[in-house]
Amino acid sequence: MRRDHNSKNLAAPPDLSILQSPDLLARILEIADDAIISVDTGFRICVFNQGAAKIFGYAPAEVLGQPLTILLPARFRNGHDGQMAAFARSPTPSRVMAQRSEIFGLRKDGREFPAEASISKVDLGGVQLFTVILRDVSESRHVERTLRAALQDKEILLREVHHRVKNNLQVISSLLSLQARATQDEEVRRAFDESQHRIQSMALIHEQLYESTDFSDVDFPEYIRQLAQRLFRSYQVRPGRVELETSIGDVRLGVDVAVPCGLIVNELLSNSLKHGFPNDEQGLIRINVESMPDKSVLLTVSDNGVGLPPEIGFWSTKTLGLRLVRSLVRQLDGEIELEGPPGAEFRIRFSVDGTRE
Repeated sequence: MRRDHNSKNLAAPPDLSILQSPDLLARILEIADDAIISVDTGFRICVFNQGAAKIFGYAPAEVLGQPLTILLPARFRNGHDGQMAAFARSPTPSRVMAQRSEIFGLRKDGREFPAEASISKVDLGGVQLFTVILRDVSESRHVERTLRAALQDKEILLREVHHRVKNNLQVISSLLSLQARATQDEEVRRAFDESQHRIQSMALIHEQLYESTDFSDVDFPEYIRQLAQRLFRSYQVRPGRVELETSIGDVRLGVDVAVPCGLIVNELLSNSLKHGFPNDEQGLIRINVESMPDKSVLLTVSDNGVGLPPEIGFWSTKTLGLRLVRSLVRQLDGEIELEGPPGAEFRIRFSVDGTRE
């Protein structure tokens, strides 16, 4: 006899009516890991599943008919019945318990434990039944405390690292200052002074991070303001001779970007103060930092001074400061443009995360 290829034995569809069985629902509730506890209108326990027995340490027979407060530490019992009565009158069918504070359960042996719980109510033939679903969160809270302690230790370590780096850089700066005072050669002394400024610009970043609550980013606007103040003092700029204007958006940079960026500002600002306004001329220096729509940062350092002399080409000069600027821009994977004379305007654009959209 020929069999139709499509008439294979197919599994009969499951009988979903079993899912409507109250016995099945009762078994599921009974074996749940969470504590499922129901109380009557007198707030006495009438359902106490295996999860509740495991968490609280009571056998169901020990607590059935007992007030729910037997499972609460003494400090939570006052007013508990009033809270339950208020929930009974409310139109809300369920809610999370103790949303504004932690709740605790009380085991049979007297030990407390932190818990998360929700409560719901249902009307059965005119009688209200309240059901609490409770979970012991002792282990997760322990993990949370461990992680918080580890994070605090890490923050302390990072703070100490930045503090030591700053101190070490300051020691190097002091050594350069001693060397500068020991030489009579004015050109050598200037070289020592410029190296000091570079080291101080790096030390300033670590000083900021040491004092900050966020060790991942440098508050760049505040950093630029402090750096400029130090350079103006170092070059002994007479008040009112050279003005400084800054326009710096809310830009925060990681230390890997902030260090080369800070050194660039140090070199360009130092160059303007040293060479931009000869013969005690008056002038203006501007520093602008802004975040661009493509997530890049545009740094502009400009002055209205005499500009770079024709014999010094920015792209070919071998002067240490400008060579360092070119090298740092490459390190940032950025682009630099120069306009002037008259004056000099350096525009450096770089991506904070190393990519462009």
